[in-house]
Amino acid sequence: MSAAPAEEPLDLFHTHPHGGPRTVTQLRAALTAASPADREEFEAALGELDLDDPQAYATLVRVWRHRLVMRTAPRILAAVAASADPKAPRWTSAQILDDEGPQGFGR
Repeated sequence: MSAAPAEEPLDLFHTHPHGGPRTVTQLRAALTAASPADREEFEAALGELDLDDPQAYATLVRVWRHRLVMRTAPRILAAVAASADPKAPRWTSAQILDDEGPQGFGR
């Protein structure tokens, strides 16, 4: 019996409630591995939060988990690299949103 393939998130550009780091310690470690500068910025933002504002903590964690996804997801990194390639094809918004757009981008 073979293992089922890992499910791909519906939206690779956002974090999901049960995905990624689950604790501040895990988030710190992941940020350190991805970008020490991000870790420092996260620590600075964390240090400025009001202790009586739990919503601010939730927002901060959500923002930084999202940034971690943007820094580490292979498909996002490939898209960023391709966008910097001067030989990469370019499309207008109209072409991308059109039903007959390039590479089936349309609806």
